[in-house]
Amino acid sequence: MKRSLLCIASVCVLFGLVPGWNLPETPANSGVGRVTQRIAPVARETTQEAGGGSKYYVDCSVAEKNGDGRSPATAWHTLDAVNGHYFLPGDVIYLKRGTECHGLFWPKGSGSASAIIRLSAYGQGARPKVTAGKGDEEAFKLFDQEYWDVDSIEFAGGTRFGVFVSGHTGILHHVYIRNLLVHDVHGGEVKNKESGLVVISPGDVHQHFDDVLVEGITAYRTEQWAGILVGGGNFGEVAEEDWSTHVIVRNSVVHDVYGDGIILFRVKDGLIDTSAAWRTGMQPTQSIGTPNAIWTWMCKDCVVSRSEAFLTDSPGVDGGAFDIDYGNTRNSVLDNYGHDTQGYCVAVFGAGYVTHESVVEGNLCINNGKSPRMARYQGAIFLWTWNNGIIENLRVERNSIYWSPPGNFPAVLNRADIRGSQKIFRENQIYSSSPWVVESNKEMLFEDNSYTTCGPNATTWDFDSRTFGSLDEFRAGTGQEQGSTWKSDKDMSPCLSKERPPAEKGANAAGASKSAVSTPPKTLPRWTIISEIPMSLDAHGLLDATSGAQLIVLKNLYVQFRPSGLRMVVTLESEHSNASELVQNAIRDLGMSEIKVLESLGHDSLTLPRTRLVAPDGSIAGEWQDFVGPAEIGLAVRRTLGEPLYSQTESEAQ
Repeated sequence: MKRSLLCIASVCVLFGLVPGWNLPETPANSGVGRVTQRIAPVARETTQEAGGGSKYYVDCSVAEKNGDGRSPATAWHTLDAVNGHYFLPGDVIYLKRGTECHGLFWPKGSGSASAIIRLSAYGQGARPKVTAGKGDEEAFKLFDQEYWDVDSIEFAGGTRFGVFVSGHTGILHHVYIRNLLVHDVHGGEVKNKESGLVVISPGDVHQHFDDVLVEGITAYRTEQWAGILVGGGNFGEVAEEDWSTHVIVRNSVVHDVYGDGIILFRVKDGLIDTSAAWRTGMQPTQSIGTPNAIWTWMCKDCVVSRSEAFLTDSPGVDGGAFDIDYGNTRNSVLDNYGHDTQGYCVAVFGAGYVTHESVVEGNLCINNGKSPRMARYQGAIFLWTWNNGIIENLRVERNSIYWSPPGNFPAVLNRADIRGSQKIFRENQIYSSSPWVVESNKEMLFEDNSYTTCGPNATTWDFDSRTFGSLDEFRAGTGQEQGSTWKSDKDMSPCLSKERPPAEKGANAAGASKSAVSTPPKTLPRWTIISEIPMSLDAHGLLDATSGAQLIVLKNLYVQFRPSGLRMVVTLESEHSNASELVQNAIRDLGMSEIKVLESLGHDSLTLPRTRLVAPDGSIAGEWQDFVGPAEIGLAVRRTLGEPLYSQTESEAQ
């Protein structure tokens, strides 16, 4: 079936492209670089439409008047009017796009399972903005309230929180926050971890949440602790029946925070998927803890998948990308991309509790351990227990590790008390410029791994307090590494040398195919990502989760490689030919730097994303005929452009 849609139905988002740049067409099924992405288990998600209630409108740009809020013409003009109203199930509150309200926003009331209260935006333009007053603890608040959908608003300011959802009473159900921009929470000294940009946290030891969705959030800049925190509560020991349940955080970005990036704490059935955290752990001096980018703590049946973490730091220890922390049960870290961190890539910990049934699989780790202190203490894969903690059953499988620390430090460091029938490090690929590749106690089984060491120095493995000078010697002396291989390569290229490839290498730098795009090479002066994504919007104009996931991956890639000259074109194919306002609002809310709307290209209808990496000479260096995750596309671009020029990355990128 051919498409011939209006220009509003085929939106072409151009990153860093000159006016008049032509979009090349290429064969759809070249097969180059095809990737099949594993999908992690998902938590429960329910969708309810508001119904049976009243609609209310807020327009803070209008002059003082006594509106009743029941129509755009008689809209409320202050947040005080909204805060003073008790909303009922099915009610909808709309803030006008392109306007700004000041003060704490705290609408009252709760919805029901059959009639959610919705807070959203109306009109066309930028998200409506709510800016907290100078003394307000938060910009937006819900307390002892449930069955709320909140979307399409910008929240700024607050001394402790940007968005804060909490309570004292029982189980609070169905809190969905989507498509929000939350930033600049500055409150002086950070006093505890229950603070930050988006915090959904109980206010009492017996209060918790059920059915939480945090989606499409961009949260940045705070001297409080967290970017996104769900669960938590500073109550000491909390019985498992009082943990929050059915929590999803996805398609969200956190950056420039003093503490943790994204964390689930005291959660059962949780998912963090296709999200990113960078410039986390920025607190200059440790006062209340040691942060990580994306992690889980006291979490049962939780998954972190297809996410990215980089430029992570810590004022003390940690400072890593991903972490299965103590007290977790059946937690998995799957298909993520952790790179350019001060500390580890993935850690599994046990302290005072048993950490049960952990899985670390399919992750890509590049250039971790940038801090000499933390590289020696942690490695890229860090397994550690203390205070009588135990790790029971652990699988570390099919990960790829590129390890280039500032010194001779091991890529894998295991000092954990690991017990159970499964405690295995298997089918991993390690490329190490450090000749010291492994330090482990005897509590781990190593087999079917592939090692490549780069440089002239002799390679060593440390196992059970003994040092071995070759893989054969290691295998003979311990029985470990059955089926494993080792290659010593004096050339640094297998280990992803930090030097940037010369521009004249062109497509060969990525091992590109010779299949060329139809556009002459002179129109492709630099490496370019071209992606076509099928998009759908719901009745409220909110982007579907699948296309949102692909866009988050591409946006984060562009943030890193724009200073290196990467260009990007993203075409969103939509059936919403009669919904131009919704489409334009959705594109604007994505925060793309440059946007251009073109007429339909008229090609076959897309059912799955299609993404290509195009070399300067017009050849295709990689092609993915489905969703492409941050690890796959990140490695492909890094092989062509080298380490990102982080010193030129804009900290305020949205």
